[in-house]
Amino acid sequence: MERKNLLTAGTRLSEGRTQANPGRRTFIRLVGGGAVLAATGGITGCSNELPEAAIQPWRSPDRDTDLRRFMLAHALLAPNPHNRQPWIADLREPGRIHLICDGDRLLPETDPFGRQILIGCGAFIELAVVAATQRGVSVKVELFPGGMPDDQALPKGSRVATLVLGEPGSTASDPLFTQIVRRHTRKTAYASDRALPEALVRSWSETAANFGLRSGVEAGAAAMDPIRRITREAYEIEATTARTWLESARLMRIGPAAIAANPDGISLNSPMVRALHTVGLFDPMEVPARGSKTLERVMERWVPFETGSGFLWLASPDNSRPTQVASGRAYVRAHLLATAAGVDMHPLSQALQEFTEMRGPREAMHKTLGLAASGATLQMLSRVGFATESRGPSPRRSLESMLLT
Repeated sequence: MERKNLLTAGTRLSEGRTQANPGRRTFIRLVGGGAVLAATGGITGCSNELPEAAIQPWRSPDRDTDLRRFMLAHALLAPNPHNRQPWIADLREPGRIHLICDGDRLLPETDPFGRQILIGCGAFIELAVVAATQRGVSVKVELFPGGMPDDQALPKGSRVATLVLGEPGSTASDPLFTQIVRRHTRKTAYASDRALPEALVRSWSETAANFGLRSGVEAGAAAMDPIRRITREAYEIEATTARTWLESARLMRIGPAAIAANPDGISLNSPMVRALHTVGLFDPMEVPARGSKTLERVMERWVPFETGSGFLWLASPDNSRPTQVASGRAYVRAHLLATAAGVDMHPLSQALQEFTEMRGPREAMHKTLGLAASGATLQMLSRVGFATESRGPSPRRSLESMLLT
């Protein structure tokens, strides 16, 4: 979830050969929450801060006095794959919110059956429910009232849920509400010498069970090293498979103007990236080739993602559509609990993806976590720990852009 900040130069798909000129580019590497191309010399005078319009939804979600808009202003801050924000909220029926999966915001290459998209919808639902409790209102969640999409089909246009609002005073405030605006996915290096709070690990397990799931934390080198190897292999597969790389490349928003115009997808705002893109030295539509120096540089970006205190996983006994939604609800609550405890989370979802080339890592991950024999489905995998540097929120579309009224 919020995790595909992939970017480098390499082999152009249409030509199948390396385009980089070593005399003009000393090296290209990926760091932090997005791709950064480093070249000889420095660039000054530019800020990497995101445009205010793109992060405004995080600033004041409490400004809406209407209850449903208040709920949705918090729900849209939910984590979701590629930051696609695949949500349409239909408010045309009083007292209800109909959540529709936006068919124009799917990921058919990396998420061919829409499992991850529905997890993102589940996170959206849970934050809406939590926000409603702040106003003392309970919410009944009716899943797929118009019928469930086929397991092997993208859920485009599906009515994922109807949220039915209860009476004022029908519930107490959820203590996790205050964490909604504080929860961010920090894609930086994490400290590797700090243990997770035991109380937090227990709360993750309880949260998973409340949604019909299992959770576990893998800590220590013996448990983490096999997971590191599989996730690294999965990242390489996604980067070198042309159609999955290009799916990410088409969603790259480079520079403040592009980010403000499309506050979704993969935001790249490094001064170096912007400068090289401007002068034509950086083309996101180039695909890394196996065995190339470019791929080596791509894989350098993965190094910080192997740090942390452990890996948190969520697994389910089945892989039904309601279970996928429940996984999103459980995941975002786990992240809110982590935020309250001062712990960071960063999903590493590559090895969980269902496209053909990812079968090996996906099966290996299930086996490594002891899930293969039971037939359980690994729904989420995140590294957890303590980020060594602070990062702000990801861009969000405005509330009005996703409403039907």
